Amino acid sequence: MIDSREFRDALGRFPTGVTIVSAFHEGRAVGMTVNSFASVSLNPPLVLWSIECETERYAMFRHAQTYAINVLAADQAGLAHACALQPDLRNCHAVWTGEQAPLIDGAVAHFVCRQSAVHRGGDHDIIVGEVIDLDTPRDVPALVFYTSTYCEPG
Repeated sequence: MIDSREFRDALGRFPTGVTIVSAFHEGRAVGMTVNSFASVSLNPPLVLWSIECETERYAMFRHAQTYAINVLAADQAGLAHACALQPDLRNCHAVWTGEQAPLIDGAVAHFVCRQSAVHRGGDHDIIVGEVIDLDTPRDVPALVFYTSTYCEPG
């Protein structure tokens, strides 16, 4: 049997990008820090991310038909930390625009997605989204998460 803490620590040796998945839920902008973001397909353009099924934010995001994946810049570690603790983007001091989903200012890329499929994977749901719009507003280094620490690539 694999020890869950040991498994998590080993996974932490793999550097990942840091995103905030954002959506509108009950009239407010909500976000969640996520590092499970990955590309799936170029044609059609598909991406995925995962969410723990037992988290309080599950209902906010599992049924969101449209959402944004905001790839954070290296100077946005504070925002990543704030959104990891609580979902309300206003309380995280995030600034955003967007009508379909909140697009976080200062991000290096935005992917607006329409939910395409959901698959159960252990204690998480894997959410696949079809990218319906994107932009890359900043040409700066992205934020990286490595051994439980936010850092800049390089």
